[in-house]
Amino acid sequence: MINRNSALTAYEQVKEDIKFKIAHDVYKVGDKLPTNIQLCDIYDVSRITINRALSDLESEGYIQRFQGKGCFVRLKEINQSISHFYSFTEELKKMGYVPNAKIISYSLIPADEEQARQLDIAAGEELVYIKRLRYADDVAVALDRSYLPLKYIPNFDISILTGISLYDVIEKHYGFRPNHSEETIEAINISEDDAKLMGIKTGTPVLLVKRVSFYNDKKVEFNYRIVNSKLFKYKMSLE
Repeated sequence: MINRNSALTAYEQVKEDIKFKIAHDVYKVGDKLPTNIQLCDIYDVSRITINRALSDLESEGYIQRFQGKGCFVRLKEINQSISHFYSFTEELKKMGYVPNAKIISYSLIPADEEQARQLDIAAGEELVYIKRLRYADDVAVALDRSYLPLKYIPNFDISILTGISLYDVIEKHYGFRPNHSEETIEAINISEDDAKLMGIKTGTPVLLVKRVSFYNDKKVEFNYRIVNSKLFKYKMSLE
């Protein structure tokens, strides 16, 4: 039932309640939601209100609508702990999602001033640049730009990365694995080009995570990750 005195509009209340039920497994991944008519009765609102709530949920990746079949839960909110060093791929697996990645671009580039500063190298030093769209259960949740000094991964072949964790590839082919990192997180509005890749609206608030990964005392990766903040939440444990 909708609270008519709430600061939230009716459709926002419907959307947030369905998201809450998805997060708490009232509606599990793969479940079919009640029909539009049933949702109108549950919340005592119009079909226009229900359609708007469902459209938002679909655009944010929570549900998928099939013509003539209804709406099905596609993904629930991903909660990432940042109290320890983590691999994006391995963390998604632990949470029960199927991780995947699509390589958008790959090249060797000279380090610009920010990349050089982040990696403690000289400007102009050659970097391996990898741009990937990251998925959880076929839903785009993050866009990664990774910059790695070529001197640590000489003769890198992008074909060995397909469908595999970058850290697994480094460990297998170069004999080391990043073991700790430093991160900063800030809110930004996503650009038009990045929004198209992630399937969200231009200007949508997202999280920008800048991460420098180390192997012992060596800085081996600078990662510039844009995260869909509608689906992905970071949590920190304080003691």
